Amino acid sequence: MSNNFNVIINNAIRRCEGLFVSELYDKFQTIYPFTTENISGYIILFDLKNKTLLLVGSSGDQVINAILSGCYDITVFDINSYSKFYYYLKVSAILTLEFEEFFAFFRYKDFPKVFKDNNDVLNKKTYNKLKSTLRLLDYESYLFWDELFESFTPLDIRKRMFSNDEDRTNVIMSFNNYLSSKEAYYNARGLLKKVRPKFINGDLFEDKIDGEYDNIWLSNIGTYYEDMKRFKHLVDKVKRHLKRNGKLLISYLYSTKRDTKYRSDYSPIYNLDETFDILKEHKPYLISFTGVRGLLFEDDSLMDSVLICDNI
Repeated sequence: MSNNFNVIINNAIRRCEGLFVSELYDKFQTIYPFTTENISGYIILFDLKNKTLLLVGSSGDQVINAILSGCYDITVFDINSYSKFYYYLKVSAILTLEFEEFFAFFRYKDFPKVFKDNNDVLNKKTYNKLKSTLRLLDYESYLFWDELFESFTPLDIRKRMFSNDEDRTNVIMSFNNYLSSKEAYYNARGLLKKVRPKFINGDLFEDKIDGEYDNIWLSNIGTYYEDMKRFKHLVDKVKRHLKRNGKLLISYLYSTKRDTKYRSDYSPIYNLDETFDILKEHKPYLISFTGVRGLLFEDDSLMDSVLICDNI
């Protein structure tokens, strides 16, 4: 058991009680129930089969989709203290629940119908069905969730531990290859049994990174930086851990393609001319695909992009 497990669970208890958690701890501690990125749009750009991957992502979806693509050596380096616990809750659900049960357990906003919330989310009966699998997968994750489910209502856990940034079911299915069909879901079930990702709770900017990786995904953390020169220091740092011929996903960019006009209320990274200039030594390039809004409105002209560089 990790040395700071008691701190993590105690802070989770305080959060579920509705009590104040220090700003330092609280920042970036909300769990995303599902990815907010169109992973299926960019995962095909990466050679993942039998490769190594370093990533961030508290929803666990990046990890599961990578495993479905044949990547079995994965390190999750995330500032969110709950990322490991949520990953194993999701995996235990995939291993235990049928396809429809999985959605009924995890989906909250606009489920089962639009403009309706699922008041049966994270229901205790379903949790009891999967918790023995969770205990075998990762005992620390079992202790974490069992404490919360014993002490609080499922709705309190969902409302206080999780982000409300949750897309509709058809969009979530489009984002995630493992949820795109029943066949993909059950295929993922077989693969997930073979993989034990390494989880590191830390700040990529501040903490030491060990090893070298074929691929690195920084998700959308670049959009949180107000100082792009500071963000460049992070890109410099992580790229030093990219293997020869490796590929770095510098940032996911929403509702953006190369000719998108920048507005002053956007995050600085969306000022693409300046971003490309600041990162020019890395020779970044932009790849665009159907975006989050494009999937929601079934309009392929609404595009998201990923900013990428290669270690040639």
